[in-house]
Amino acid sequence: MARPLSWAFAALLLVHAPGASAAAVCDPSQQRAGQPGKGDKPGDREGHAPQAHWWIDPKLRAELSVTDQQSAAVEQIWQKSVPALRESRARLEKLEDALTQLTRDDSADEATVIAQIDRVETARAEAIKLRTVMIYRMNRILTPDQRARVKAMFEKRDQQRRNQSPR
Repeated sequence: MARPLSWAFAALLLVHAPGASAAAVCDPSQQRAGQPGKGDKPGDREGHAPQAHWWIDPKLRAELSVTDQQSAAVEQIWQKSVPALRESRARLEKLEDALTQLTRDDSADEATVIAQIDRVETARAEAIKLRTVMIYRMNRILTPDQRARVKAMFEKRDQQRRNQSPR
């Protein structure tokens, strides 16, 4: 019984910081290869220099040996996926905001809060599913060697971010 309660408490803590968990799902500064979010456009990422997509940037394409055909195919997958991902993110943020309000409302009953948590987590799962399917489709375009290079590139970026992050 203690474990489910700790998960619920952790979910409430995440929701207490508005948009924090949605950002983890959809913000490229917090993600791996080819994942959409508010960093789609130059200048969108707060405090971060805009990064070109790995399948478009000439230097990264050369490092990864991405062909013109692969680049075009991955870009097509990206363009088809972004609208649904943005819509999913907006829905998740709206549901999280509602949950935050419920948790601040002393008169909210527990059943209502639990039902809202269920809605939030269902929306989060859908957002993750959309993102994962997009990445799967992108990976199918690449060779095994290219996939390994992309993975290594993003692991290196993640490590650099962790080392630069003030804690």
